[in-house]
Amino acid sequence: MAVIHSLISHLQDDAEVHNHRRLLVVSGSLDWCENQASTLTSLPDLVWIADHAPEGITPLPVSKTHQLLGRTFKSLVFNAWDGFNPNSFGQVCGTLAGGGLLVLICPDLNEWADYDDPEHKSLVAHPYATSDAGRRFISRITMLLEDDAYTVIYREREITSGVEIELPDSKPPALLEEEPILPNKTSDQQHAVELILSQFRRGRRPAVLTADRGRGKSVALGIAAAQLSGLDYEGIVVTAPDFNAAEEIFLMAHQLLPDYEYSKGLLRKGDHCIRFVEPEIALHESGEGQVLLVDEAAAIPVPVLTALLRKFPRIAFASTIHGYEGTGQGFSVRFKQVLETEAPNWKSVHLKQPIRWADNDPLEQLVFNLLLLNAEAVEGEVLISAFEQLRQKGQTPLVEKFNRDQLIEDYDILRQLFGLLVLAHYRTSPGDLRVLLDSPNLHIWLLKIDGLVAGAALIAEEGPLPTELVDAIWSGQRRPRGHLLPQTLVAQEGAKEAASLKCGRVMRIAIHPALQRNGLGSTLLAQITREADSLGWDYMGASFAASAELLKYWQHMDFETIRLGSTRDSVSGSHAALVITAQSEPAKRLQQQLRQRFIEQLNYRLSDDLTDLEPPVVCGLLQHAEYLPTLTAHDQSDLIAFCQHNRSYESCAYAIHKQILVFLNQVDDQALQVFLHNEDFVLLIERNLQQKSWATLELRGQGRKQLMRQLRSVVLLLLEHVEKD
Repeated sequence: MAVIHSLISHLQDDAEVHNHRRLLVVSGSLDWCENQASTLTSLPDLVWIADHAPEGITPLPVSKTHQLLGRTFKSLVFNAWDGFNPNSFGQVCGTLAGGGLLVLICPDLNEWADYDDPEHKSLVAHPYATSDAGRRFISRITMLLEDDAYTVIYREREITSGVEIELPDSKPPALLEEEPILPNKTSDQQHAVELILSQFRRGRRPAVLTADRGRGKSVALGIAAAQLSGLDYEGIVVTAPDFNAAEEIFLMAHQLLPDYEYSKGLLRKGDHCIRFVEPEIALHESGEGQVLLVDEAAAIPVPVLTALLRKFPRIAFASTIHGYEGTGQGFSVRFKQVLETEAPNWKSVHLKQPIRWADNDPLEQLVFNLLLLNAEAVEGEVLISAFEQLRQKGQTPLVEKFNRDQLIEDYDILRQLFGLLVLAHYRTSPGDLRVLLDSPNLHIWLLKIDGLVAGAALIAEEGPLPTELVDAIWSGQRRPRGHLLPQTLVAQEGAKEAASLKCGRVMRIAIHPALQRNGLGSTLLAQITREADSLGWDYMGASFAASAELLKYWQHMDFETIRLGSTRDSVSGSHAALVITAQSEPAKRLQQQLRQRFIEQLNYRLSDDLTDLEPPVVCGLLQHAEYLPTLTAHDQSDLIAFCQHNRSYESCAYAIHKQILVFLNQVDDQALQVFLHNEDFVLLIERNLQQKSWATLELRGQGRKQLMRQLRSVVLLLLEHVEKD
């Protein structure tokens, strides 16, 4: 035991001197590790991450590490014998203060990859066993730990390495002294607050704060919220993917506003309040006269951020660039393009100064490498140049099914691939890296240009479902791991015949932003579809947050929508759409049956649980639907009577309904976009297809007579368009 005490003492002294954080890896057999763990209980300000802990210590399971967000500790023990969850590991590392020590307890590094990690259960779909999960992720972890110069590894029966290594001198961040109430405010935070206040004074000028973890952006938002409240901004709204991500804002604001009443997500004094709302709820706020502060913006879909930007004249966005909740490069690339278009007077500040530890912290860099938080896609200009050269030669990009064992051997490809996935999806997290490397039912296709990753698709193989479980799944009594598409079809659509089919579910498909709109996504997906038969897939499908643009893409690729969720996702603010394209004859029959059922039900649901569905999405779902009513001579007469002879709307409503469906079946994409920019057409969709009441429509400031004039005008326009075709 003297060895581990000496190591801990040495590392704690070194960490204190440099205000850095140090890592000690304790690696060996289970019994030996437990003996060593018993010596760690005296560490100061200790949090023990595991399912079990020595006597006298209350462990915190990895499933609850999010409870630590916003807090800091001097000592952490992470016991990987109880599972190595990448997201949880990133979370706890972010809570370790400068001068602190992290102890990682794990199996012998030479044997860790072969250990049946409890986390494997989250990687495998039924009927795979946890032993079927890959071992690539942990193999990579052990390699990086052994290669890291600043990581001290204490192995059973081996000589300790790395003890004598010292870190370069560094100084703690400079602190401002003007405001003693905030002794830890850095100059970066001061600049961030000044930027927000300056932008808000000038009207519609958004402010953007970016930072790596531990730079105090949430604290800066809290300072800004308090100061804005003091400047008579009565309504200050805070939003984030969940309240845990925003709690630090409220704690900081309450410190500055001690006379405000404080409860979870609410600070109030008289007419002044600072309150938390979820992104979907924020979309329904009035916007005018209110301030909106958005934290962890990278973890919120760009369409939601765009809608918030349009609604709130005074808005600030803060985002972690390298974070365990989801990385922020996608935010940086895609949303900043939106800002240039929607609010060109936006300004940003990047917080570089760590507030919890000094610069050049060795643990921060190691965690970036272990979890690929710093993964970046290929530079856009490099890909554009390579693509142009390829086209000049008359060649096309290479699409290949990729062997995942190569990802461990080819570090550049892994970084390019994961960096691309980060750009493509707002929720890409370290946990996805382990899925990417180790899920046994996952297939990867890459689209390469000159050897560089320009596109990728991750496909999960699902089905068939076990025959003995079908009835239990159909009745909602069982939910085996995985198999999202077949289980949804059986349990939600009642299609038991889907249980016996095998499918490929598109989990992610991504094309580098610099090369989008060149048909590369279609090229990639078409190649995968061609290979589906050889893989034994009866159909392919996908589930995604429905938008008019995405629906059009999948329709273009001959995927049909056969389900739309009844509720909106709390973060994306969208309904989940399910699309499929059949390969085998049984799947084709199933697709035809489900598609017809979906269209028939949709006509009813638009006036029930989908009354708030966006009109462009409504039209996208019904466009080229094929299953259409027939307009009779009587219907045609009713339409003319409505448009030209003041017949009441109610007496002609069903004929109008049929006319809209015929129009959507005939109209091309370009013409439909023109109609969707016509306010009268949008009104018609809302009143007729979604059956919104006259009272609801009149709230927009127009009387019944004006609404009727608009409806008569646009129905006549539809008639003329259909006759022309």
